[in-house]
Amino acid sequence: MHTIFKKREKIIFYITISLIAFSLVFNFFLSPLLGKYEALNKEVNINRLKLEKYLALLSQQKEIEDKYAKLSLSPEFVKDNSDHLVTALAALENLAKKADIKIVDMRPEATQKRNDQDAIELRAEGSMENYTKFIYDIENSLLLLKIKRFQLTAKPNAQSLDGSFTVIQSNILK
Repeated sequence: MHTIFKKREKIIFYITISLIAFSLVFNFFLSPLLGKYEALNKEVNINRLKLEKYLALLSQQKEIEDKYAKLSLSPEFVKDNSDHLVTALAALENLAKKADIKIVDMRPEATQKRNDQDAIELRAEGSMENYTKFIYDIENSLLLLKIKRFQLTAKPNAQSLDGSFTVIQSNILK
């Protein structure tokens, strides 16, 4: 049986065929290409951000090298290995003085000499703001000091706080 399409039916038929062809071409050829383009564009942006960070570090290279040279020649790193604990105690005193903390008692703990670390027990008095600065300075010390334990207690009828710290020094540089 032979059917003749009318002009309107032919136009609808061709439009349908062309839509199906376009969707097949889009789904199998254009969509993967667009996906690859988007993934590559994200990767380029990430690498561009990394390069900007590396360039910022590279621009600071001279300053970093100067600071390293200054620190490597400082007496804290040149001292004899037997003085490391004395150096740590002196550094803690200086940090406390700089943070306006009053040291009540400070002594090394002989029992904590394990894992190549020295421990120092410290009792002090000061305000919360001063303790915050003191803790920050200890944690960012060049002598690799870290606070293992600390406890702050309020003194009755006073603005200051009593602090009890255990500070450890890693002996990597020894």
